[in-house]
Amino acid sequence: MACRERPGARLRRLAAIGLIAVSAAPVRAEEAPPRRVFVSGHSLVDRPLLDDLARISASLGPNLAWSRRHASGSTIAQRACREGAPAIDESSGPGAEAGPYDTLVVTEQHDLMGAVLWNDTIGELARLHDCFAARNPGIATWFYVPWISLEDKRDPASWLAYERAAAPLWRCIVSAANRRSDAARAGNRIRVIPAASALAALIERTPPGWRAAEPGEAAARLIEDDVHPTRLGAYALALLVEAATTGRAPRGAWAPDGVAPDTADALQTFAGDVAARAAREPEPDPADCAKRLRVQATELFWPYMERTMWRPQAGSVEARRTLWTKALRWRWKMWREPDWTPFAPPPEARG
Repeated sequence: MACRERPGARLRRLAAIGLIAVSAAPVRAEEAPPRRVFVSGHSLVDRPLLDDLARISASLGPNLAWSRRHASGSTIAQRACREGAPAIDESSGPGAEAGPYDTLVVTEQHDLMGAVLWNDTIGELARLHDCFAARNPGIATWFYVPWISLEDKRDPASWLAYERAAAPLWRCIVSAANRRSDAARAGNRIRVIPAASALAALIERTPPGWRAAEPGEAAARLIEDDVHPTRLGAYALALLVEAATTGRAPRGAWAPDGVAPDTADALQTFAGDVAARAAREPEPDPADCAKRLRVQATELFWPYMERTMWRPQAGSVEARRTLWTKALRWRWKMWREPDWTPFAPPPEARG
């Protein structure tokens, strides 16, 4: 004979189940602790990009507080940890504190050859990651790929060719830094935010929701002078940082005044797609990295620097002399050290 529940027992049981369900429910976005992001960079990640990132994150939840180490034109080495601790600028965002941080976004000077030959970007990136990981266990470090100045914003074909060639080599640099980083070798790897490739794709191909435009027109909408992002460009890049560091497409996010809803929607979708593709990119092969660098240094990278950077600064004669000098020294180095590569792991990290 089945037992009958005492009067009111069923109501009390249902109420108890309801309390358990409420206690197990996820914390609402506005009640969740804020994301804490540290940005080590220069003018390519300057405001308003960081302010936009905070507003985008707040609109989707949770809130975001950011701190930074900023110096225009600086290398990672110039923003390195000092005595085992990161330096924090007074110009950090509202609500920023001394940590702990869950995310580090770091970028380098935009000269790729300088990164592999003079600035020790591989070593400095590994050391910065290890410094932050030691003080902020589990921190996710992201390398924000910089882009070179445009040779001609009205006709960005040469810039697009440079960035297409540079993109895999920046990934090679990050991969090599992971082979040198203690934190990365323990499983906490540095990842890539493909900012330069995203800008190139927006300039080269009109995304859905944008009015059809020539590459030169798109470049003018996204690049203010010859390298720094416009207001729209900063918003597009902030969406990409949000998408990469959270793993979610920022659909329905906040957008600045003056950005049409269809444009905002297209950029949000684009950012999610670019970040998702970047997350699926395989690790580059060090031998292929070395081969790319060996060929493209004299065929593409230094000739572009001569036209875009050295000639405006020093004039045609001095720029050509610099180009020839670098090319000859590079070929001499490759002849004397045919097995040299900046992408090989250090001896203590080899199997």
